[in-house]
Amino acid sequence: MNNIITILGSGTSTGIPMLGCKCEICQSDDPMNKRLRTSIYIETAKGLSFIVDTGPDLRTQLLNNKIEKVDFAFITHDHADHVHGIDDLRPFCFGPPAREIPIYTHSACKIDLEKRFPYIFQRDKVFTSKNPILGGGIPSLNLEEIDENKPLTIGEDKFDFLLLNHGNSKTLGIIHSGFAYIIDCHELTQEQVQYLNSLSLELLIIDCVTSLEHKTHLSKTKAFEYIEQISPKRAGLIHMGHFLEHNKLAQEAKNIKNIDVFVTYDSMQIKY
Repeated sequence: MNNIITILGSGTSTGIPMLGCKCEICQSDDPMNKRLRTSIYIETAKGLSFIVDTGPDLRTQLLNNKIEKVDFAFITHDHADHVHGIDDLRPFCFGPPAREIPIYTHSACKIDLEKRFPYIFQRDKVFTSKNPILGGGIPSLNLEEIDENKPLTIGEDKFDFLLLNHGNSKTLGIIHSGFAYIIDCHELTQEQVQYLNSLSLELLIIDCVTSLEHKTHLSKTKAFEYIEQISPKRAGLIHMGHFLEHNKLAQEAKNIKNIDVFVTYDSMQIKY
């Protein structure tokens, strides 16, 4: 049995089409150019199911892909397009039996999530005898801090991590069973590139937001350079903005020799 990734969303923070934009790509009729905010869902060969990032399109994404099971989630960083759908995990807590869903992230993101969603993650401070919880409208989520320098084992699945440079903040890169997920970063260090290359990856999915230089994301040129340096068997591009047309980008990706480079799209499924 393989691990299976479902691309819940492949677009940048605005989604594609971007509101009010009349550009050719935003007006395209090609479904490959319709991109919800970036998130992925993984069903592991060991029987676990988890989400990476809970953006504002999460409810629609889960319905579109008929997802009925979420054991836990990773949050890569605290930006709105990656966390502001976190409340939509609430139905998965209902049961039966009712349960808590673990949310794994790095230390800086954990602090921000506690501040941004105190009704979820600081209940003891928000709710008191004078201000009790009324009704059942609060997701039962347990925020867990990971150590990016140590592997994490959940069930029978092992995960390793990288902290990536994303403007003035950090993003969590995730490695699992020959697959690396590298999004929302503007650079990789030489040590990170060498480490990823040493893994002989089956699959890399990597940030590719624009055809232009960008201060917080990888451009198409940088993404292609890192793919060649890391040299996985297969590489998927994700988090695309409206400067990148699907078919044109897919054609350009063919210029990378000896690596199967493809452009992800919403609801695409990938085995590894």
